[in-house]
Amino acid sequence: MTTVPVWFDALHVGDVTVADTGALGFSYSEAWLATEGAFPLSLTLPLDPTAHPSEVIAPWLANLLPEEDQLNILARSLGVDQADTLAVLRAIGGDTAGALSFGAPSERAAWTFTPLTEFYSLDDPGAALERHFQDLQHRPFLAGEEGVRLSLAGGQRKSALAVLDENGMPVVRLPGEGDVLAIPRHGAPSTIIVKPDNPILPGVVENETYCLRLARATGLNAAEATILAAGRRKAICVLRYDRRISRTGALLRLHQEDFAQANGVPPVRKYERGTLSGPSLATLLDTGRHLPSSDALSLLDNVIFNILVANTDAHAKNYSLLLPVGAAPRLAPLYDVSTVLSWPSVTQFFAQNIAGRKRKPADVAARHWDAMAQSAGYRPADVRDRVLQIAEAFVAKRVATTEAVAALPGVTRGYVEEAAGLIEENALRIAGRLQTRRSPDTKRSNQSPRAGAPG
Repeated sequence: MTTVPVWFDALHVGDVTVADTGALGFSYSEAWLATEGAFPLSLTLPLDPTAHPSEVIAPWLANLLPEEDQLNILARSLGVDQADTLAVLRAIGGDTAGALSFGAPSERAAWTFTPLTEFYSLDDPGAALERHFQDLQHRPFLAGEEGVRLSLAGGQRKSALAVLDENGMPVVRLPGEGDVLAIPRHGAPSTIIVKPDNPILPGVVENETYCLRLARATGLNAAEATILAAGRRKAICVLRYDRRISRTGALLRLHQEDFAQANGVPPVRKYERGTLSGPSLATLLDTGRHLPSSDALSLLDNVIFNILVANTDAHAKNYSLLLPVGAAPRLAPLYDVSTVLSWPSVTQFFAQNIAGRKRKPADVAARHWDAMAQSAGYRPADVRDRVLQIAEAFVAKRVATTEAVAALPGVTRGYVEEAAGLIEENALRIAGRLQTRRSPDTKRSNQSPRAGAPG
């Protein structure tokens, strides 16, 4: 039997085992169960001494890895089978989504950060970042590089880097003047995720940046994002919400899991379509039962936002929970949002069925919102009202958000304006189909009206 330990910094959380049959298992260590403030790996893996079986731990682990071509290239570069999830994690799982490391502990004394300019022996930071993107085509996350053990989920090419201040210390903020981008090594945490432009999706950098900034302008809790010039290329830079700086200045990891993990399904079932159908919209909203009521309502807001902007790729892995030390789960900020309307050749159907059927953004009508509300236990009139409020906020914030994104380095203004126009058109079309009747018992906040509580 093979055993791979799981660590939170230098604390032994538990062990993943592989039986001779290939079946996986997971058990928490006695020390972790006795640790004050210990958190569970997942809602599906509660803190108890029970040995958790393969059908529970296997999909949870698989969701930590990249997918599709990225996983295939990565596995080849490591010399392992891409189906051997644990072997891949043992090789690259030093810094993953959330707080955990696999195989070896994350010893703070060993952490190092190598600036990209130093790593590639280039003076120009933009040229070094461009070179980094070229490198990632052949070896995702620099797999095999000495001291580099990084992993991010998803099929999109991306990189996990750290922002260093002028003193060479890691900081949790978007990079600014005087800051340096660096490669975390020997278990050091990354603080940003950088995703380069993609010729298959022209304008994707401007598109996603606009969507995330529109969400924040609308009042939603969304990940902070900016755009980086990378030589002849550009990239969206997203601040990691699962990283913090303590009061003493120490860089900390926060644990998280996506909704596929929280619902016990592997990444191949992140969509509610195909023969391997995944979580429905009702299931995703029902995941909010683990959250404080305010966060459950924020989750509903996020679903509404994704429909209004036509983010048809808002699958189960694009919603996440934070599992803080010694505290109840919280909803993670919104992330990975772009409008598909800019790319007609990309599938226009939403990742989850709406009112029981595959639908495109132009299909969504009032009765569909009512069905969604009823399936999740919300008052339909309140959900309609919230849809209208968010759509109206799109119009109110469009100009300021467009100008803010267009002013970022390397931006093609036309892509920003295209995304803004298509999003507003879609939102107003959907809102125009609603005829809300406000319930007399509907309660509102003057600053941030929400849909009514589940009833």
